[in-house]
Amino acid sequence: MSKSGKILAFPDMAALDAEAAAWVAKFDAGDVSAKDQAAFQAWLNSSALHRQAIAEYGSFWSEFDKLGQLTAPIEAEPEAGIQARRPAGAAKYWLAACAAAVIVMVAAGGVVRQEIPDRPSVRQAAALRPSGRQSYVTAIGAQKKFALADGSVVALNTNSRIDVELRGNSRDIRLVRGEAYFEVVHDKTRPFTVYADRYVVRDIGTAFAVHLLEKGLVNVRVTKGSVEIAAPMHEGKISDEAKSLGIIVAGHDVVFGQRIERAAVVSDAELGRKLAWRQGQLIYSGQPLTEVLADISRYSDIQIELADPALGNLPVGGAFSVNQTDAIIAALENNFGVHAEWIDAHHVRLTSAGDKDSSSR
Repeated sequence: MSKSGKILAFPDMAALDAEAAAWVAKFDAGDVSAKDQAAFQAWLNSSALHRQAIAEYGSFWSEFDKLGQLTAPIEAEPEAGIQARRPAGAAKYWLAACAAAVIVMVAAGGVVRQEIPDRPSVRQAAALRPSGRQSYVTAIGAQKKFALADGSVVALNTNSRIDVELRGNSRDIRLVRGEAYFEVVHDKTRPFTVYADRYVVRDIGTAFAVHLLEKGLVNVRVTKGSVEIAAPMHEGKISDEAKSLGIIVAGHDVVFGQRIERAAVVSDAELGRKLAWRQGQLIYSGQPLTEVLADISRYSDIQIELADPALGNLPVGGAFSVNQTDAIIAALENNFGVHAEWIDAHHVRLTSAGDKDSSSR
């Protein structure tokens, strides 16, 4: 947060992705002139984020085998006859080579994501076929972004797991734990359904996040389109039958179980803040310290003890990296009147800085 109290602006990642995708599509189509290559090089040189984005897209070709290892599902059941199509033509190889070089440049600059997303172009996605049951996981503190065989894109948050089963007439996702964000390719002949515990989230052509909370509740945040949410017909019983709790449209943040527990309309900016983990960020604009600490506990194995319960109401603002817990705690000390006492490498106790000053007199 700046001194004026405003959250610092972040790049429009969706627009950046669209620009990168347009370049990839252009090279994928072939017939690229020297002028196009020069324009592409100028675009790359204008921003490190441009270089990172094109590396992620372009490396789908030149680094396909490595990507397969990086984003390989666990317990996968491979289906015979499914192969990814590699590009042909000098222009396409030129882009792949350039992308590989960009990966080196990005790594040297220290702007490396933990895992490279596997996002095929539209033509490549159309060439793929349903691949049976697969599972994807992330470790504590990690995020992963990848494309399903139908072209839908999934981002997994920290300590999460989904089981994916794509069939000819359905697309079923089971959120075993954690949180996932879905950008769904609409296909009315193949419903896209997310199962979170016993509860159901049905896509109606949209982008949305599903978070499996403690105590069996589910949090759904819709950023585009709409979804239908449903619960088992009989509370406490496992059943294939479900009752609809309603349709949730874009801009809504809902927590539900057997019934809707909380529903709120939020701004695009607030949705972006709550889903900033997709860019590896935690952003706050006056949220209480208890919420901040709850988030930190999801992204690290550090136990944080709040010695003074009154501190839990302290409003916190700022933008932090999800994998820099030490930096977040240091920021609390430097800017929010909190004192951190490290008991050991995995245990810290937070008290008011005023209490520390009075005890030292």
